[in-house]
Amino acid sequence: SITVALIAAGFFKRFSDKNKENSSKKKLVKQIEKDELVHFTLKEIRRKFHADRIYLIQFHNGGTFYTNAPMQKASVTYERCSDGLERISDHLTNIFVSHYTWFIKHTIDEEMFYINCEQIEDVATKALFRKFGTQATASVPIYDNSDQLISIMVLDWVFSEIPDAFIKDGDFTLQFKEEMTADSESVGNLIN
Repeated sequence: SITVALIAAGFFKRFSDKNKENSSKKKLVKQIEKDELVHFTLKEIRRKFHADRIYLIQFHNGGTFYTNAPMQKASVTYERCSDGLERISDHLTNIFVSHYTWFIKHTIDEEMFYINCEQIEDVATKALFRKFGTQATASVPIYDNSDQLISIMVLDWVFSEIPDAFIKDGDFTLQFKEEMTADSESVGNLIN
Protein backbone atom coordinates (compact mmCIF):
# COMPACT_ATOMS: atom_id res chain seq x y z
CA SER A 1 0.00 0.00 0.00
CA ILE A 2 2.91 2.39 0.75
CA THR A 3 4.55 1.24 -2.50
CA VAL A 4 1.35 1.98 -4.44
CA ALA A 5 1.12 5.41 -2.80
CA LEU A 6 4.77 6.18 -3.69
CA ILE A 7 4.26 5.04 -7.29
CA ALA A 8 1.07 7.11 -7.55
CA ALA A 9 2.83 10.15 -6.05
CA GLY A 10 5.67 9.74 -8.56
CA PHE A 11 3.18 9.44 -11.42
CA PHE A 12 1.31 12.57 -10.36
CA LYS A 13 4.57 14.49 -9.94
CA ARG A 14 5.69 13.50 -13.45
CA PHE A 15 2.22 14.37 -14.77
CA SER A 16 2.34 17.75 -13.00
CA ASP A 17 5.89 18.44 -14.24
CA LYS A 18 4.83 17.56 -17.80
CA ASN A 19 1.82 19.90 -17.56
CA LYS A 20 4.08 22.72 -16.31
CA GLU A 21 6.51 22.03 -19.15
CA ASN A 22 3.71 22.06 -21.74
CA SER A 23 2.28 25.26 -20.23
CA SER A 24 5.74 26.84 -20.31
CA LYS A 25 6.21 25.84 -23.96
CA LYS A 26 2.80 27.23 -24.86
CA LYS A 27 3.58 30.53 -23.14
CA LEU A 28 6.96 30.75 -24.87
CA VAL A 29 5.49 29.97 -28.30
CA LYS A 30 2.73 32.52 -27.72
CA GLN A 31 5.32 35.16 -26.71
CA ILE A 32 7.47 34.39 -29.76
CA GLU A 33 4.45 34.74 -32.05
CA LYS A 34 3.58 38.07 -30.41
CA ASP A 35 7.19 39.28 -30.72
CA GLU A 36 7.27 38.35 -34.41
CA LEU A 37 4.04 40.30 -34.97
CA VAL A 38 5.44 43.35 -33.16
CA HIS A 39 8.67 43.22 -35.20
CA PHE A 40 6.73 42.86 -38.47
CA THR A 41 4.47 45.79 -37.54
CA LEU A 42 7.44 48.00 -36.63
CA LYS A 43 9.17 47.13 -39.90
CA GLU A 44 6.07 48.18 -41.84
CA ILE A 45 5.76 51.46 -39.89
CA ARG A 46 9.46 52.21 -40.48
CA ARG A 47 9.01 51.65 -44.21
CA LYS A 48 5.80 53.69 -44.31
CA PHE A 49 7.61 56.74 -42.94
CA HIS A 50 10.93 56.04 -44.73
CA ALA A 51 12.78 56.10 -41.40
CA ASP A 52 16.08 54.37 -40.73
CA ARG A 53 15.24 53.10 -37.26
CA ILE A 54 12.14 52.41 -35.21
CA TYR A 55 12.16 51.17 -31.64
CA LEU A 56 10.11 50.78 -28.51
CA ILE A 57 11.33 51.94 -25.12
CA GLN A 58 9.43 50.04 -22.45
CA PHE A 59 9.30 50.94 -18.78
CA HIS A 60 9.99 48.43 -16.03
CA ASN A 61 11.01 48.13 -12.39
CA GLY A 62 14.75 47.63 -12.30
CA GLY A 63 15.10 46.62 -8.67
CA THR A 64 14.91 48.68 -5.51
CA PHE A 65 17.00 51.30 -3.78
CA TYR A 66 18.16 50.72 -0.19
CA THR A 67 15.08 52.69 0.89
CA ASN A 68 12.94 50.03 -0.83
CA ALA A 69 11.75 52.59 -3.37
CA PRO A 70 11.53 51.05 -6.86
CA MET A 71 14.17 51.84 -9.45
CA GLN A 72 12.26 53.10 -12.45
CA LYS A 73 14.08 51.98 -15.57
CA ALA A 74 13.52 51.68 -19.28
CA SER A 75 14.92 49.47 -22.01
CA VAL A 76 14.72 49.30 -25.79
CA THR A 77 12.82 46.05 -26.24
CA TYR A 78 11.94 46.01 -29.94
CA GLU A 79 13.87 47.58 -32.80
CA ARG A 80 13.98 47.49 -36.59
CA CYS A 81 16.76 49.23 -38.54
CA SER A 82 17.86 49.87 -42.08
CA ASP A 83 20.65 47.59 -43.27
CA GLY A 84 24.05 48.56 -41.92
CA LEU A 85 22.72 50.69 -39.06
CA GLU A 86 23.90 49.98 -35.52
CA ARG A 87 21.20 48.65 -33.21
CA ILE A 88 20.72 50.84 -30.18
CA SER A 89 18.90 48.09 -28.28
CA ASP A 90 22.33 46.60 -27.59
CA HIS A 91 23.23 49.77 -25.64
CA LEU A 92 20.00 51.04 -24.08
CA THR A 93 18.89 48.55 -21.44
CA ASN A 94 18.14 49.22 -17.79
CA ILE A 95 18.49 52.99 -18.22
CA PHE A 96 17.31 55.07 -15.28
CA VAL A 97 14.17 56.98 -16.23
CA SER A 98 15.52 59.95 -14.26
CA HIS A 99 18.29 60.40 -16.87
CA TYR A 100 15.81 61.26 -19.64
CA THR A 101 12.89 63.00 -17.93
CA TRP A 102 12.91 65.84 -20.48
CA PHE A 103 12.60 63.38 -23.38
CA ILE A 104 9.82 61.42 -21.65
CA LYS A 105 7.87 64.54 -20.66
CA HIS A 106 8.08 66.01 -24.16
CA THR A 107 6.94 62.69 -25.63
CA ILE A 108 3.95 62.54 -23.26
CA ASP A 109 3.12 66.15 -24.15
CA GLU A 110 3.30 65.19 -27.86
CA GLU A 111 6.15 67.65 -28.46
CA MET A 112 8.93 65.21 -29.40
CA PHE A 113 9.00 65.85 -33.16
CA TYR A 114 12.31 67.20 -34.44
CA ILE A 115 13.29 67.38 -38.09
CA ASN A 116 16.70 68.53 -36.84
CA CYS A 117 17.98 66.97 -33.61
CA GLU A 118 20.35 69.90 -33.14
CA GLN A 119 17.26 71.92 -32.16
CA ILE A 120 16.66 69.72 -29.09
CA GLU A 121 17.14 71.92 -26.02
CA ASP A 122 18.00 69.19 -23.51
CA VAL A 123 21.71 68.30 -23.45
CA ALA A 124 21.23 64.65 -22.37
CA THR A 125 18.57 63.97 -25.01
CA LYS A 126 20.55 65.69 -27.76
CA ALA A 127 23.68 63.75 -26.77
CA LEU A 128 21.75 60.47 -26.88
CA PHE A 129 20.56 61.10 -30.43
CA ARG A 130 23.99 62.36 -31.53
CA LYS A 131 25.61 59.19 -30.17
CA PHE A 132 23.60 57.09 -32.61
CA GLY A 133 23.84 59.47 -35.56
CA THR A 134 20.18 60.50 -35.49
CA GLN A 135 19.49 63.57 -37.61
CA ALA A 136 15.69 63.72 -37.12
CA THR A 137 13.37 61.98 -34.67
CA ALA A 138 9.73 61.60 -33.71
CA SER A 139 8.44 59.95 -30.51
CA VAL A 140 4.94 59.13 -29.31
CA PRO A 141 3.70 57.59 -26.04
CA ILE A 142 2.02 54.21 -25.78
CA TYR A 143 -0.50 53.67 -23.00
CA ASP A 144 -2.08 50.49 -21.65
CA ASN A 145 -5.81 49.94 -21.19
CA SER A 146 -5.64 51.73 -17.82
CA ASP A 147 -4.10 54.84 -19.43
CA GLN A 148 -0.70 54.10 -17.86
CA LEU A 149 2.40 54.98 -19.90
CA ILE A 150 4.06 51.66 -20.76
CA SER A 151 6.20 52.49 -23.76
CA ILE A 152 7.47 55.09 -26.20
CA MET A 153 7.66 54.47 -29.94
CA VAL A 154 10.52 56.31 -31.63
CA LEU A 155 11.30 56.87 -35.32
CA ASP A 156 14.81 58.02 -36.29
CA TRP A 157 16.20 59.26 -39.58
CA VAL A 158 19.96 58.75 -39.66
CA PHE A 159 21.08 58.79 -43.28
CA SER A 160 17.71 58.96 -45.06
CA GLU A 161 15.84 62.16 -45.79
CA ILE A 162 12.38 62.69 -44.36
CA PRO A 163 9.99 62.65 -47.33
CA ASP A 164 8.64 66.11 -48.21
CA ALA A 165 5.08 64.85 -47.74
CA PHE A 166 5.74 64.61 -43.99
CA ILE A 167 7.15 68.15 -43.58
CA LYS A 168 5.47 71.54 -43.74
CA ASP A 169 6.88 74.89 -42.67
CA GLY A 170 9.95 73.30 -41.08
CA ASP A 171 8.04 70.82 -38.92
CA PHE A 172 6.36 67.45 -39.21
CA THR A 173 2.85 67.72 -40.63
CA LEU A 174 -0.23 67.20 -38.50
CA GLN A 175 -1.14 64.25 -40.71
CA PHE A 176 2.25 62.62 -39.99
CA LYS A 177 1.77 63.09 -36.25
CA GLU A 178 -1.77 61.69 -36.35
CA GLU A 179 -0.69 58.66 -38.42
CA MET A 180 2.25 57.95 -36.14
CA THR A 181 0.00 58.20 -33.09
CA ALA A 182 -2.52 55.82 -34.66
CA ASP A 183 0.28 53.38 -35.52
CA SER A 184 1.58 53.55 -31.93
CA GLU A 185 -1.90 52.65 -30.66
CA SER A 186 -1.84 49.56 -32.90
CA VAL A 187 1.56 48.59 -31.51
CA GLY A 188 0.26 49.25 -28.00
CA ASN A 189 -2.55 46.75 -28.59
CA LEU A 190 0.07 44.15 -29.51
CA ILE A 191 2.30 44.65 -26.47
CA ASN A 192 -0.50 44.99 -23.90
